[in-house]
Parts: sequence; structure tokens; C-alpha cells
Amino acid sequence: MADSERLSPFVYWGQKIDHISLKIDLKNVVDPKVELTEDELKFKADAIGIRGHNSYELDVQFYHPVDPDKSRYRVLDRCVDFHIQKKGDGEVWPRLTWKKIKYPWLKIDFDKVAYEDESESEDDDQVPQKNGMSQEDIMKQLTKELDLDTASDPDMPDFKTAYLFMYNLFQFVGFTFISCVLIYNFIKNKEEAMTSGFRLVGTQIMVCQTAAVMEILHPAMGLVKSSPIAPLLQVLGRNFILFVIILHEENIQSAPLVFFLLLTWSLIEVVRYPFYMLAVLNIKIYVVTWLRYTLWMPLYPVGIFLEGAVVILSIPLYEMSGKFCLSLPNHANMAFYFPWFLYVYPPILLMAGYHMLSYMHNQRKKVIGGGTLSSSKKSS
Repeated sequence: MADSERLSPFVYWGQKIDHISLKIDLKNVVDPKVELTEDELKFKADAIGIRGHNSYELDVQFYHPVDPDKSRYRVLDRCVDFHIQKKGDGEVWPRLTWKKIKYPWLKIDFDKVAYEDESESEDDDQVPQKNGMSQEDIMKQLTKELDLDTASDPDMPDFKTAYLFMYNLFQFVGFTFISCVLIYNFIKNKEEAMTSGFRLVGTQIMVCQTAAVMEILHPAMGLVKSSPIAPLLQVLGRNFILFVIILHEENIQSAPLVFFLLLTWSLIEVVRYPFYMLAVLNIKIYVVTWLRYTLWMPLYPVGIFLEGAVVILSIPLYEMSGKFCLSLPNHANMAFYFPWFLYVYPPILLMAGYHMLSYMHNQRKKVIGGGTLSSSKKSS
């Protein structure tokens, strides 16, 4: 069923410091399908709701990670009740969802908005404050989050959305151009193209890879909800190969391995950045999602192999040139032999590659395959 046709039930939510309470307003629920991960809750069931007896679906991306193993749900006659444990020490969430969007089906369950034990004093002046806010202030903030200004243009993107979309569009256009140039020249003159890959697109790919450093900063700045580890490994690894090994050794630049490495990098990004562009706009197209979480399976291992091969190929060249080497005596009173680092880099690359492949495998399971909340979590 398309997103525009999907029926969403009313959901009432509340919270305490350590957990989230969700009540899905459905009666006579039959065979509910529940998938709960750290970042998301997916629910689907046949039941009686606002549109009568029908199939209802729900997809909630949480404001902060939760603990699926300590969470539970139960199917009651008039609703489905969730107790979702927050991860870590717990804190007051300003809203349930990651994106600041007004969902017409999402309501506040004021009976379950509480941040202290019920044994706390009922005197309003004695209610302790969390994060500098009283319970009354938090209630007002929650209400404000759900009652966004309807007079404003809902289609007008905020700065973060506009910036992320333009960044991903820039990278998509750049890597698409690089891929087209490499493929066109390969078809036109195979032998010449394979020895001139860096000459053809070196400037363009260095611009794109310089811009890619922002992908390490985006999670740290809170612009995207992901770990910085995966982009850190990928961006720094690529930039080391590109800006240190290839850029400073002309004999490497004409190697066919470099042509295929640049082409592999570009093909990976041609399917990755459109996925991110759509995600920024909260749009899901299954084909794009499938390509993003499937094409990495052949392309990432090929890319890792080519990166390692380029490093190994460069070792004798840097042994002869002595670039990036530091010999004694010098003011720093230390020595550094760059080729030795190149000898140990392939094992480092393998470990980083294994981490990246494992991360992508888990992401694919979560996005395409998904994980379910065990039936043992249910309580009668």
C-alpha cells in the first residue's frame, strides 16, 4: 500500500524519565506485526479504528534511541499498549519523533506525562525541575510541538532540510558526472581511458571528496541521526588514498587500478546520495532504497580490494622517492619511514573494511529485512 493510501491509527504517547508509553487506539486487533529497533517502531495489524475495520500501519522514528530488549507491549481489547524503555540514563524528550513534523494521528496522553515518581510532593512549588524546566513548562512544550503553527507554509523547508538536500544533490551531480566521464571514455577508447582516469576526473573527485568531510561533522552537529564512525572510516580512508598516495605520485595516477578505483567509488555514490536526498524530504521509494542497501555488496568489497592494491603498488615507488619520510638528524629528533606505514596499511584497511561491511549488513537487515519484537516480550 502506498504511503498516501496507508491508514494510520490514532496514537497517544506519554513519557517518564526512563520510558515512553504508547497507546495505539485500535479495537479487536488481529495478528499484529511489530518491529522495534533502537531507532524505529513499525506496527501493522487488521483492526477496528477510525476508518472502521481495516488494515492500519504505523512507522515512528524515535527522537532518541530506545532499548528493544527491555521494551514490551500487550494487545488489549480496546488498544495496543507499549512500554518502550529509553536507552542510557534517560532524559525528557521534547517530542516523540525525530523529525519536527505535525502528525495528525499523534496525540499526547496527558495522564502519562510525568517525570517524577508518583510519591513526589503534589505541591506545584515543590515539583523538582529537570533540565531547568518544570513539569508545567514541559507540558506546554509538548503541546506546542504537536500544535505547530498551521498558518505557516508546511511545504517550506527549514534551513537544515534545505542544506542537507543541497549537499546531497551537489554530491550526486558530482559523482554522476565523474561516472559518466569515466564510462564514456572507457567505451570510446578503452586502453587510453584506463591509463588516464585521474587526469580525466581528478579535480572533480577531489572536490567531492573534500566536501565529503562534512559527513563526519553532520552527526556531531546533530544534523543527521547516525553514528559518525562509518563516515569517518570511509571518508578518511578514501582521502588518504586520493590526496596522499595518488595525488603525490604521478606513476600511480596512470595505473589502470586507479581508473577502476575512481569508477567504483563513483558508482557507489550515484546510488547513495539519491537515497539521502529522498530521506531528507521524508520520501521513501523502494527501488532507491533497495539499490542503496544492495549494490554495496559487490561494490564495497571491490573498492576495498582496489584500495589495498593501489597501496601495495605504491610501496616501491615511495621507497625510491622518499616522499613523506623523515630522517635523522632533525629538529624533532625523530624518524618516520613512510613505506613502513604503507606495509601495515592493508591490514588496517581490512579491519576497517570488515567493520564497514558489517555495519552495512546490519543496516540492510534493519531497513529491508528488519527485526521483530519477540513474542516473548508480550504480556497478557
